[in-house]
Amino acid sequence: MTPLPLAQKATGWFFQPVALGRVAAMRFLAGAFIWVDWWWYMPWIIGHRHVPGELYQPLFIARVLPVFPVPNFEIVVGTLVVLLAASVPMMFNKAPRLFGWIVAIAYFEWMIIAMSYGKVDHGKFGFLILLFLLPTMPKARWGDRRNLSEHVGWGFNLVQIGVVCTYFFAAWAKIRYGGWEWVNSATMTWAILRRGTEYSNWLLEYPGLLRLSQWGMVGFELLSPVVMFVAAKRLKYGIVAFFYCFHLTVFLAVEISFLPHMVAMACFLPLERINPRELIRNAPRLPGLIRRKLKARKAVPAQTRPGEAAREAEPAS
Repeated sequence: MTPLPLAQKATGWFFQPVALGRVAAMRFLAGAFIWVDWWWYMPWIIGHRHVPGELYQPLFIARVLPVFPVPNFEIVVGTLVVLLAASVPMMFNKAPRLFGWIVAIAYFEWMIIAMSYGKVDHGKFGFLILLFLLPTMPKARWGDRRNLSEHVGWGFNLVQIGVVCTYFFAAWAKIRYGGWEWVNSATMTWAILRRGTEYSNWLLEYPGLLRLSQWGMVGFELLSPVVMFVAAKRLKYGIVAFFYCFHLTVFLAVEISFLPHMVAMACFLPLERINPRELIRNAPRLPGLIRRKLKARKAVPAQTRPGEAAREAEPAS
């Protein structure tokens, strides 16, 4: 029995081959963010080593899988040490599967420690999926565009679905818990009053514009799955660039950052084109290369239509 054309298209889309160079780039970005995370992005997590165990209210998954002990000084510090130590070889593609699994499990425990005291962030969902899928991918090197893998395509598609679900279900949660008042009330006004910056305080004088931004935000989140089905690469990259600009705007307006989500979203991009060794090697020659290209462009004679005399060159100033 031959598979239906629709099933063939779905399978081809889901397992579309991706260059291995993207795996090396995403491993480096994931490992680098882990260091940024504990040192700058969420440094308050390490403070839970001093929090009394009576305040620990484990997340649902920690209650379903009772393998997560109550955090104390040794568990919090030990988890962080293991996480940081394993992330370095993973970044540089040394035994990436072994250290990738260690990083994924340690970071998952790190999130249990972080989010079991009343604050739960949805911006880490895509990043967690990325960490658990990177160990399943083969060893890779920067700039490898020749070797393609359907398994890598499958893994990054799952990460992309996780990124899109973060947007879509954020809109669903707004409507579910806040109702349509979320978009019709002064939600952004309240946010700017609490966390406004010099870039957004002026918007308080335009409540209608803030209400329009609330509708635009929910509309954008509901339509975000479109990026998964766009075939034209330039259009897809343009949509992803809009996602990044959206998060930059939110950060400038109310200082809410989705940095781990933005790291996971990088799997949409053709990072296999980046080769750090070539960039470093060509860096000293880059100004000369740019000048030569500009001179070559100027040297090309202007194309003239048939029967039209060519323009005389203008004198150099």
